[in-house]
Amino acid sequence: LYDVLHDIEYRKKWDTNVIETFDIGRLTANSDVGYYAWRCPKPLKNRDVVTLRSWLPMGSDYIIMNYSVKHPKYPPRKDMVRAVSIQTGYLIEGTGAKSCTITYLAQVDPKGKSPSSVSQGSAPPESCPRVPGGD
Repeated sequence: LYDVLHDIEYRKKWDTNVIETFDIGRLTANSDVGYYAWRCPKPLKNRDVVTLRSWLPMGSDYIIMNYSVKHPKYPPRKDMVRAVSIQTGYLIEGTGAKSCTITYLAQVDPKGKSPSSVSQGSAPPESCPRVPGGD
């Protein structure tokens, strides 16, 4: 599961909301800066984000965390709303040879305007990407 979440090329195959994602640059052996743009359900405008991502394998457990950063070569696009990841990440805990528990934490400011019907309701299931094997 760690590899599925961490591999941006493979993400394009399973994440039906991804518009574009790529690495901007590697900072250390366990951190990089990357770009991610995704489709939002109507009537919301699509969002994008530039994040500093760090990861730490710990035996059979893994942590992947990120937060938004500014990058001079990737300013906000006119066709998207630049969201802000305040603190987002995954904790993957191995529970057996072929099993794990995943905890996802997201503190995000989506920015932009949204109709009151969107902010007062819940996100439809189709707006959340499905992780392979996550049934």
